[in-house]
Amino acid sequence: MQSLKQFDKLSALPLGISSNTVEQHAKFAENYELTLPLLADPELQLISKYTGSNRFGMAARRQSFLIDPQGVLRKIYNPVNAFTHADEVLSDLQTLTEVIDQLGSLQRRQREMQDSITAARRIQQSLLPDLSSIENSSGQIALMFEPLDQIGGDCYWVQSNSTQTWMGLFDCTGHGVPGAFITMVLLSGLQRLGNNLTLTSPARLLEQLDQYLREVFEAEQDKFSSSGAEGVLVCLDHQQNMLKVASARRPLWVHQPDGVIKETKPQRRILGQPSKLKQWEEQSFTLSSGSRLFLFSDGIPDEGNPEGFSFGKHRLKSILQHHEQVSLVELTNKVRSAIQLWREEATQRDDQTLIAWEI
Repeated sequence: MQSLKQFDKLSALPLGISSNTVEQHAKFAENYELTLPLLADPELQLISKYTGSNRFGMAARRQSFLIDPQGVLRKIYNPVNAFTHADEVLSDLQTLTEVIDQLGSLQRRQREMQDSITAARRIQQSLLPDLSSIENSSGQIALMFEPLDQIGGDCYWVQSNSTQTWMGLFDCTGHGVPGAFITMVLLSGLQRLGNNLTLTSPARLLEQLDQYLREVFEAEQDKFSSSGAEGVLVCLDHQQNMLKVASARRPLWVHQPDGVIKETKPQRRILGQPSKLKQWEEQSFTLSSGSRLFLFSDGIPDEGNPEGFSFGKHRLKSILQHHEQVSLVELTNKVRSAIQLWREEATQRDDQTLIAWEI
């Protein structure tokens, strides 16, 4: 009786089952003053499933089975020592209860983490602009945005008015939650700087963004000690078709109507990190109608395959040139398919973003 109370404290329900009839069980329970539920299985329907035996008339060999709340069989006791068995099962139940409690705690933390990631994804998505909103005034635009996790360290920014369109692509330190957090800081800075934008110089805007990120990172050194971002920022003058470019480690590709892809040379520096370079450089050139611009993060050329080889810039450039006659949406889909085919069963390495813009 004392053992049954201990089972009850552990929220465990002991059940007895044998091939005896209901009447035989009732008499047995009365003789020994048992309150333990006894199940009658004279045709061995359940017993045979647990023991594999369906023989009648044989002396029963006592066995016990420990089953968790999800119905998973955790342990089989065979043979059973009637004098020590209750203590043995209670000890195992205590251990199993502790494991279940720990698992429940981990599952709660996992749900809380997933809720946090979902909230972070919503915030990040709310900060990312709708590129289709500027298509009519600025040309066709298509986007391939493939974060490594649910949220990532790649982000993009756009702002347009009647005279000019600004567009930027940035690859922040890390991916997942840490990378996404940096993108939120960067996009918040761009929104603040862009709202008062009277500039026509991408180099000047990158300079201001660089200073903003440094101030944030220096104020929170314990969180952002090695944080930063690569990126490319362009400004298109609608009237003159003049394009200005400034960049940190990320190139801009310009696919001209003659089929040649021109690659701008980025500065070897990181936004938000100290640099020996004092000035942000800027390049400018006039675009021909029908020119296509490509901004992309390093997750595309760095994508690996099962043999350990990278997708590479040359392969990406070849796809863009070979399919120069298709729409930008179809083109980005072809790039996505080519990367997936290259990767095969390998795991995606990094966030991947490609912006295609036809003037």
